[in-house]
Amino acid sequence: MVVERTRGRRSWRAIYLMMAVPSAMTAVSASTMLPGSAEAQAIKPPPVAVGRPNAPVAPQTLAFKPVRLVYRQTEGEFFKKPAGVFVDPKTGDMLVADSATNLVTLLNRDGVPLFSFGYNGEVRQPSKAVVDRQGRILVLADVPRKVKVFSYRGEALGDFGFPGFESAAQVLPTALTVDEAGKLYVADSASGRILVYDEDWRLVMTFGRRGEGPGAFTSVTAIAAAPSGTIYVADAQHKPAIQIFDATGTYLRGWGEHSGGPQNVSLPAGIGVDAAGRVFVLDTIRQTIAVFSPEGQYLMRFGGLGTAPGNLAFPSDLAVDATGRLYVTEGANNRLQVFEPDASGVRGPPRRQAPAGRPSREANEVRQGLGEIIKGMQK
Repeated sequence: MVVERTRGRRSWRAIYLMMAVPSAMTAVSASTMLPGSAEAQAIKPPPVAVGRPNAPVAPQTLAFKPVRLVYRQTEGEFFKKPAGVFVDPKTGDMLVADSATNLVTLLNRDGVPLFSFGYNGEVRQPSKAVVDRQGRILVLADVPRKVKVFSYRGEALGDFGFPGFESAAQVLPTALTVDEAGKLYVADSASGRILVYDEDWRLVMTFGRRGEGPGAFTSVTAIAAAPSGTIYVADAQHKPAIQIFDATGTYLRGWGEHSGGPQNVSLPAGIGVDAAGRVFVLDTIRQTIAVFSPEGQYLMRFGGLGTAPGNLAFPSDLAVDATGRLYVTEGANNRLQVFEPDASGVRGPPRRQAPAGRPSREANEVRQGLGEIIKGMQK
């Protein structure tokens, strides 16, 4: 099929092949089934929302179901290590950065790949790509890290110069995002600050510092910004692991240690917020998505290590759109997975608490995840 897509005055044509998996399928082989087939209908969907008996219970029932799996970037090109995902609030299109293929792919809301760029070596090891209101795509890539700028057709426009600094080399970016107002947020590892630029790329605010305690950062992995201006930051080494700031950069609250327990996180790789203010934290080591109230109260967790729809395998990033859909890239499953809120509110069986003196299941999951990462590094 040939698709023509237009954004403002920009247009392109691309040939695509999409693999969409209905939520009823529970195995990787299901990707070859046709929706509505007898085989697909015979498989029951697994519950993916898991409650915790020892955690505060939300007043409303929460559950999420997998609705789509996307394995292909373009015709003949599979994802190999999708590292970052971003949803354009204006169009609903998705940008996926793949650090193994060195490509950035634009997909529509249904997961249809529209086009990719990077075939000529424009980006190396891209980990995140975002788009602003003017249609400029900014990609976190290369070693050492840079922010590279492209048109909405993937035409290279140069490197982001980091106005406000004598040289772009003074900034070591580790995470970035764009809000609905067009502001650009960049985590700078060199200074331990978050840099905020307006639509004209003027440095309008910085906040944070390198150090310990609330309001400081150590190793920022993800940033999210709500329409209200509230800013959410995930940190791989800092305590608290999750921090929330108002639109002026003033610290509001934070939670989470890098340890076991429902309120904590092991390795937060992605963060997002929905229209109700609920905070979604992607945990790479636990292979789960944890959901918190706007005040930081633990609500639920879902996912779990595996290859079936609803499971995760070393997830790398998360995005949330205006409808409450969740988009997750998985480094080990080589795919983009999409979740939707499940109105049926089906929950899985509660997990039993570990007997006194024995490690909890969360602690075992953390140890197992760390072991897998170490094995991967030794290959």
